Amino acid sequence: MWLLLFDLDGTVLRLRREAVRAALHEALSLVCRRPIPAEWLEDMAGKTDWGIFADVATLCGWSAERIEEAFELFARIYIRAFSRWVRPSDLQLLPGVVLLLKHLNMVPTVTLGVLTGNLRPIALWKLRHGGIAPFFAAGAFGSDHWERWRLVSIAWRRVQAKGIPIQPERTVLIGDSPRDVFCARRWGLPCIAVATGPAEATLLHAAGATVVLPTLEESTLFLRALYELHA
Repeated sequence: MWLLLFDLDGTVLRLRREAVRAALHEALSLVCRRPIPAEWLEDMAGKTDWGIFADVATLCGWSAERIEEAFELFARIYIRAFSRWVRPSDLQLLPGVVLLLKHLNMVPTVTLGVLTGNLRPIALWKLRHGGIAPFFAAGAFGSDHWERWRLVSIAWRRVQAKGIPIQPERTVLIGDSPRDVFCARRWGLPCIAVATGPAEATLLHAAGATVVLPTLEESTLFLRALYELHA
């Protein structure tokens, strides 16, 4: 059984940038008790929400111990801020995503999962309002660990706990950032990267992506890439 772990933001969906930045900036400013410069939030693609908080708090001079102790407070405040700033109308599924998920859902040797840096309640909100939650068996989230690569083994355990007989070595990560690629390479796994986020195709190739697609609009291109990995 193959497990396909999909990133969310920039890979299968997009949210209005201004709304998300406003919610995140509010939460970080409240927890860190100081204004957060906008430039501290520029390089976020592929990071976990926990990792973003840790990076900003470190720039504020916090110790690792203090950051770990304050993470749950940050998560609660960010989830509340997100619910105020972000509306379902701010969410847009990227072209071809629903058709691809439908095709993959009909393949008996494939299980779909989520691997995202979003906090779990925020990820579930996106999946639900995007109408794609039923396609995914389980996943790992940015509230599970601050290091993205560690989420892979968490996703394996959760899928297996549902009685799905996956083979971890037959896992493929699908993402849009070099950090998604690095996450896959850390485990020796293939990564199908899509140039629908901030990273251009050349950067994804340079990071070591196994396959780079311009978008997920052409399901046949994705299925062909998956077949070649299987072969």
